[in-house]
Amino acid sequence: MKIIIVTGGSGFIGRHCLEELVNKNYEVHVLGRSSIASITRVNWHSVDLFDLSKVSDLMGLIKPNYLMHLAWEVEPGLNLNSDNNEKWYNLSKEIIKIFYQNQGERVLVSGSGFEYDLYQKRLNENDTPLIPNNEYGKNKKKLFSFIQNYANEHNSSYVWARIFFAYGPGQKSQSLLPYVISRIIENNKVETTDGNQQYDYIYIKDVATALVLLLECNYNGAVNVSTGNVIKLKDMVLRIAKYFNKENLLLFGAINRPVGTPDYILGENNLLKKLTCWEQKYDADKGIMELINYFKSNHESL
Repeated sequence: MKIIIVTGGSGFIGRHCLEELVNKNYEVHVLGRSSIASITRVNWHSVDLFDLSKVSDLMGLIKPNYLMHLAWEVEPGLNLNSDNNEKWYNLSKEIIKIFYQNQGERVLVSGSGFEYDLYQKRLNENDTPLIPNNEYGKNKKKLFSFIQNYANEHNSSYVWARIFFAYGPGQKSQSLLPYVISRIIENNKVETTDGNQQYDYIYIKDVATALVLLLECNYNGAVNVSTGNVIKLKDMVLRIAKYFNKENLLLFGAINRPVGTPDYILGENNLLKKLTCWEQKYDADKGIMELINYFKSNHESL
């Protein structure tokens, strides 16, 4: 039996990874303050991750082969410059060390496309400079440097998954697509930026599949988790509005873009495909339809 500990298992990315891990017959243990009753065949351990003594006790008791460290608190409203980012960087270092000290074999940590210099046209693991412009990206970059150095010194196995613009069920309500869907459901105007930004959006189930495949490969280093394509934000929003026949509610340009917002962010995924058998199964149409259906099933008004 492959035994894994997951942090952040009740979060947006984590809950989808749990389903993948269960389907692959892992013995799954989740450390955190909340659980999801609908996800079965998972062992939930109620613990504050900042209680490192208890985390250490659980690691010693469970004796996992693998750690999937996804936990990281992003402020409501997606504030990427919160001081909490440094707290999570320091905590993450300790959790990773505790895992290895308990004879853990391999770690997967969720990184971010925000680690890169986002003003480069195409972002890849080998050539693109890591010049993050917010605290979230800076602290993820610091954690990547830590695990890279630790693994080299201790001959440890790890993979760093740089996730791009994930969307899907369970995403924070302040994120763009949940905001658009909920406003349209309530027949309210939808205020957005001009929407001409072109970003690499990836559906959450494709993310979860990629993470588990990366966990199972033997590569040490950073790997982009992305589609390798961009789509205009405006096109994503229009797909939703057209489904409901509510294009009249859209107010593009009603909100100014934050200063310094890049026009184009694309994550090359050649390395992901080389290392694993990963294929994108959800294009924008299929992904948005699943997200809409999720909202429909969770709103009595429809």
